[in-house]
Amino acid sequence: MLVAVKIGNSTINLAFFKDPYQSDFRIVSFDTQEVSSWTDNQKLLNCPFLSDNYNFDCIICSVVPEITEKFLDFFTNISHRTIVIDYKTPSGLKLNLNKPESFGVDRLVASVAAYELFKENIAVVDAGTATTITVVTSEKEIVGGAIMPGIGTMNYALNEKTSSLPLIDLNKDVEVLGKDTHSAILSGIVLGTIYAVEGIISEIEKKINRDLIILLTGGYSQLLSKYMHKKHLLNKYLVIEGMRLIYLKNIKN
Repeated sequence: MLVAVKIGNSTINLAFFKDPYQSDFRIVSFDTQEVSSWTDNQKLLNCPFLSDNYNFDCIICSVVPEITEKFLDFFTNISHRTIVIDYKTPSGLKLNLNKPESFGVDRLVASVAAYELFKENIAVVDAGTATTITVVTSEKEIVGGAIMPGIGTMNYALNEKTSSLPLIDLNKDVEVLGKDTHSAILSGIVLGTIYAVEGIISEIEKKINRDLIILLTGGYSQLLSKYMHKKHLLNKYLVIEGMRLIYLKNIKN
């Protein structure tokens, strides 16, 4: 068995692969802020897919260093092998960037899965706490991208940084012409994100003189997909698939 631990700014996902050579997995999720307040790992020990099976390897992809250590200590003690992914981890892709050590490991992992799926020029759009665009080429190179606030982040920021703007329900239908405060915010943060993503990708395509497959992933990917104009594909758990693939590459080395 393989346990893939994705530690994000908002959510921590534990994906359990009965057979790491297959893409099927079961998942358990925790709120990141909740986990940061844990005084022990009892809730991890009680995971339904973990409690009765300690015969496994573990791979960790984390963008929250202070929580990485908590999970690393836990899984190192009970798994056969634990891999923590960083920019030096063999992935099959080259980071053609100015400071590869600062590149988000979640973006790297998603790019690995995207490349293995298509082996073409791809823009990976990860819609989570931040909305990121990562460009990976058919030559196995990550060449750059863009980062902007995520949809949920903008929703909370408008509420917290103003005296009268409310948190809004992101499940409501989006209308471009908002007729009240709620619908206007919804239009701004959802359609604004989409127009930004599509516009940036168009400019990147001009700059590198290549057409890009657009692949959406992340917690808000289905929401973006609903209103996007550009042709695209959707894979909500691309990072988890990338972790499985990186694991297989590393146990072969």
